[in-house]
Amino acid sequence: MARINHTPDPNPTRAKARARRNINLVVWWGVALLLLFLLSSGAPWVLLLPLIVIGALVVTNTIQVVRGDGAEQYAIEPGRLVQATADNDPVAVPVTRAPNRREKGRRRGTLHFAGGRLSFTFGPSPRSRTKKNDEDLEGQTVFDAWPSDIVLGPRPTTMRPQLTMTIDGVLHVVEFTMPEDLAAGMLGKVVAGAWYDQLVELGATPPR
Repeated sequence: MARINHTPDPNPTRAKARARRNINLVVWWGVALLLLFLLSSGAPWVLLLPLIVIGALVVTNTIQVVRGDGAEQYAIEPGRLVQATADNDPVAVPVTRAPNRREKGRRRGTLHFAGGRLSFTFGPSPRSRTKKNDEDLEGQTVFDAWPSDIVLGPRPTTMRPQLTMTIDGVLHVVEFTMPEDLAAGMLGKVVAGAWYDQLVELGATPPR
């Protein structure tokens, strides 16, 4: 579903992430169709609300995949961070960053790896019709560190698919998927896990 042709993906991380995305979409489409069948068979109309919510999310996720905007598109292949430095070929992927796991202050931006250093730069400030816009932080760098100066949190899991790092005593929680992504857990574990493993290889400190 995520790939139109059948050409093998040379990036095994991306291939694995796409496979999980496809499995997730099939399951959720199945749930949506099951709810629709139950409603058409006389089930209580209370099922209409979850059908609308799930249906909207499934359609949104499917459109995201068709347009190529999913997190799987930015999955890094094995050895990519080492290559980035050796070949002067920087890595830049869209992510969200929050100062804690409860996602207070969650902001979009770009995670960079260039010149052997990892950094995060804010994207455009979010717009709000009801509140004044936050201070424009676009382009500002939150952290810029050598892997050896990074203390990693727990390895990403399906339940906690974040890349958690402590840099200069400050906790940073980086996520590669959005909250409305139905595959956030399965997909985020793969994408964030690739960064985790490669940062460890480059000298980041794993949890003890």
